[in-house]
Amino acid sequence: MTSTSHTVRLIWDGGHIDTIDVPAGKTILEAAILAGCVVPFECRWGSCAKCTGHLLTGDVVHTSPPRVLRKEHLIANYVLLCVAEPISDCSIEVGDHLKDSLSTISRDSITSTTSPPLSPAFGWKSQRDNP
Repeated sequence: MTSTSHTVRLIWDGGHIDTIDVPAGKTILEAAILAGCVVPFECRWGSCAKCTGHLLTGDVVHTSPPRVLRKEHLIANYVLLCVAEPISDCSIEVGDHLKDSLSTISRDSITSTTSPPLSPAFGWKSQRDNP
């Protein structure tokens, strides 16, 4: 059985870049921690937005619902590193400032206080959806 890994470039405010190898079955956050990168995080299950990243190139799949991301965040290529696994090589902008940018994206588009359920069409794919 061949295990696939992907190269992920974490691009920090100020230009510093950490390049990590993310093995299949690991989240980007897990691989970053194992590589010694100091990535902001708290909950590790998609509910706090502390590990928000902005996907610049490549593709990821959220392995569980990114609870704090709305449809418009996913369309704008925001990801949660704690529940995101790369499915190709990626470049992702990272840092504390990204959590704050989520409110500016959704401020004009929020029409209710509840989020609609996320689906694969909006960037979440359940583990059970994998063959």
